[in-house]
Amino acid sequence: MSVPRRLALASVPADFADWLDYAAIVALLAFGWNEGPFALALFALALTLPYILVGPFLAVIVDRAPTRAVLVLSNLGRAIVTLSFAFASDTALLLALVFVRGAVDSAFTPGRQAAIQASTPEHLRGVANGLHQAINQTSKIAGPALGGILLAFLAPQQVFMLNALLSLIAAGIALTVFLPPRTESAAERGKFFTESLVGISEFRRKRPLLVALIFSACAYFAFFLYDALLALLAGELGFDATAFGLSISASGLGGLIGALMAGRVSGARPMLTMSSAAIISGGTTATVSLAASYGWPVPLPLFLLVLCFMGGATAFMLVPYRTVIQAEAPADRIARVYAAGEAVITLTMLSAPLIGSFVAERFGTPVAFLAGGLLLIVLGAVTLASRGDA
Repeated sequence: MSVPRRLALASVPADFADWLDYAAIVALLAFGWNEGPFALALFALALTLPYILVGPFLAVIVDRAPTRAVLVLSNLGRAIVTLSFAFASDTALLLALVFVRGAVDSAFTPGRQAAIQASTPEHLRGVANGLHQAINQTSKIAGPALGGILLAFLAPQQVFMLNALLSLIAAGIALTVFLPPRTESAAERGKFFTESLVGISEFRRKRPLLVALIFSACAYFAFFLYDALLALLAGELGFDATAFGLSISASGLGGLIGALMAGRVSGARPMLTMSSAAIISGGTTATVSLAASYGWPVPLPLFLLVLCFMGGATAFMLVPYRTVIQAEAPADRIARVYAAGEAVITLTMLSAPLIGSFVAERFGTPVAFLAGGLLLIVLGAVTLASRGDA
């Protein structure tokens, strides 16, 4: 089996390990320990903050260490921390452990990007990124659902133990991933904090990287303006809870199909793919918002088809970004470049749900979707006009 295939195979249990116990943690907090919205909000922060606060610094070590060792040790670390979930006795400890696991995971993802760069020919990197995005998308859809099913038979602590086993399996597969040794510039080594800034300085130095980062940060912001409001929009279109559940599945399916397709078509001109997808997705989102605003009848099959299409278009914006990173970032600093970009994107999108909810409260739910759609259209048009093709 080739190295890229082994890497993809290792990503299956690794990505599922990120999401399998999501439902178990929420169930334990809400139903086991009777926690309320504040604890669940802290849980969301514990999931995301490591990629801002820890990832850019840990990436210095990722760039220095052998990539295979990073993949193996990060999965072993996740297994140990996940297993410790089963022995957490209160909310504070559990959330602290969730943060620690996120910090460990913030090393795995940049390490995987370095492994794809080192093991995949340049003309096939788009395909590889599409495949890994499809694996990640599948885990986000199936992981929490499978975790919820397991809770019918197992206690949350048992789900945590099962999830720890997934990370162990991922570590075992990663152990078989043999990568060519990478060169490192000894002159670059200096103070740890200074080296952690190398990633963000690379974006300033190379225009294609900067354009891709600004685009991705704005796109994520636009998505999260309305992402959490989908249930409310479905209600305004006259659909019930069952239809809402189907809409989530349709969006996830579209993202999965789109990831596989985007990887095949975005390798040559990633920024053209991203900007075109933004215009199309933004136009579709704006149209759906207008339908809800003016009471236009939308049959359920059409609504599901639109959500599937929107999910697919989103993948066409997200997959090429990683291709640009792998094409433009030097091999001895790709982890820091990727981690810095991920920190900027995560920080940008954290404010979007709050702004979207404010817009929805003040002007109505469809307006939040309209704002996100128009932002995507403008983003795509400006990127096209800038001719920042990577």
